[in-house]
Parts: sequence; C-alpha cells; structure tokens
Amino acid sequence: MSGAARDLGVSLRRAGRWVARTLLEPPLPLLAIEVRPRALAAVRLLRERGGLSLGAAATVELPAGVLEVSLARPNVIDREAFAGALRAVLERAGALAGGDVSLVLPDPAVRLAMVPSAGLRGRRADAAETIRFRLHKALPFDVRAARLAWAPPREEQALVAVAPEEVVRGYEQPLESLGFQPGLVEAASLALLSAAETGPGDRVLVNWDEGYVSFVLTRAGQPLLLRTLTGDSGMDAVARHATSTMQFHRDRLGGAALSGVVVRSTVVPGEEAAAMLERALEAPVSILRPWAALGITEESASAQAVAGAAACVLRRAA
Repeated sequence: MSGAARDLGVSLRRAGRWVARTLLEPPLPLLAIEVRPRALAAVRLLRERGGLSLGAAATVELPAGVLEVSLARPNVIDREAFAGALRAVLERAGALAGGDVSLVLPDPAVRLAMVPSAGLRGRRADAAETIRFRLHKALPFDVRAARLAWAPPREEQALVAVAPEEVVRGYEQPLESLGFQPGLVEAASLALLSAAETGPGDRVLVNWDEGYVSFVLTRAGQPLLLRTLTGDSGMDAVARHATSTMQFHRDRLGGAALSGVVVRSTVVPGEEAAAMLERALEAPVSILRPWAALGITEESASAQAVAGAAACVLRRAA
C-alpha cells in the first residue's frame, strides 16, 4: 500500500470514529472548550446531589496571528501560543487534570449543510458514501479524508457537518498534549441552537462573532437553512446579511413572518444587536441566555463570551 493510501485509510478510520463519538455514542464530559476567532472559553460543570451546577467559566484572549479560521487550511498558525492559551483558560476554570472534553469550533471551520435524505436511511457506511458524493463538488477540500457526521434524516433533508481532517486535528492535538481526550466536536451554531428558545413556526438563531455571522433557520424546531458569512462582521454588513436571509426565507422557502429570533453577539452589545436585527428581520429578537438550563437568566457580555461552551456542556451533561 502506498504512503498516500495508508494516510487516507488512517484518516477515514479516524473520521469513522469521530462520527460514532459525535452522533452514535457521544461522551458526556462536564467540561467544554469553545474556540472563537479571538478568544478561548472554558466551562466546567459539577454534578451535585443528582443535579448540575456551575463549577467555573473562564475566557482568555488569543493574540493576533495565533488563529486564522478557514475551511481550506490548518487554522492554528502559532501552535505554541495556542497551547499556552488553552492551558491558561483551563487553569482559570480549574480543569488542568486532563480527561474527556467537548470541543466547540468557530462556524467557518465546519461546513454545515442540508442534503436530500434519499439514500441515507440504510447502512451508515453507504449513507456516508452518498453524502460524500453529493458534497464533493461543493467543498474546497477533499471530502474523502474529511470528518463527516450527520443527524438521522427527518422529512426530506438531513443536517450534515463536514470539516477537513487537518483542520480538526489542529485543534485536537494541543488538547491531547495537555492530557485531554476530545470527544464531541461541533460547530458553534449547533451548540448554541440547543440553548435557543424553541417553539412552533419559523425561528432564527444568529451567531455573531469576530469575522463572521451565522444564521440558522429552523421550522418547527428542525434546521431548514444554515448560512455562515465571513469577512466584514460590522453592524451594516450583518444587517445586509440578515435582510438577504429573510428575503431567501420568503422567496425560496415559502416562509411567512418569523416567530422569533435569538442572537448571540460577541461583537456589539446584545441590546444593540437585537435592535438592529429586529429591524432587519421584522421579528422580535431576544438575547441568548446560555445558563437557562441552570435557572440563570444572565445574558451579559461575559455570558455571551462563553455561550458556545456553556450550551454544549449543558446539553451533553443533562
């Protein structure tokens, strides 16, 4: 077997294990790390008297040049600085002992897509090949060696997450060097979606971070449209993206008025983000409350900074 073939085989086996960890047998650690373009966040929970409580939450800033979020190449530019920031945020969270950890990645590092569910209800190996075939022309990387996971098909479409192996490993390896075993790996918007309000009708989750904004449109609680737009993440650009998303919702998806919108913003204060989005989306907007599962209604800037890690660990540990 050639070296290239061996490398591809190793990547595919690792990707298969990732699928199993992510969707079939996900671990339930009480610790999660969220990687954001300019910061890291850690949230640690405690299990006490049959319930959950907050152990610690911490953030550290990432110096410029440490991370460049992309689907096309490894994201961690300065491995030593990135590992140092990981150690710092874990130390602040009181979680340097190692063990299982969930990892939340910036949305632009993972391609989320809705694909037709036809052909995905049989053997998982066959379904994986079908998904890879359908996506290979739409991705800027070799889908054969990519991490691939998908939710069980519902209705006519299935939610798929795919990321280059070298991108995901770039995030996992520094954690492994500190004695941690990354289990669940997911995109920030999917983590946040679990903390957003649900209900009938069409709703939108907006994840607004440095360098990108994502819109996740759900119908009756199920994802219908996922858009991540990179580049300018200023107020005017996000307003334009919101308006175009609403136009697509009306023209292509047969949508009427939205039932509600939830925003997580780390770029501008939540109140400003909500006011702008109310105008652009013509719907009531609330600020994400990542601690709601613990009975905490905080929606401050500090809560938004750790929201992805909080939503991930609270859903998986409940």
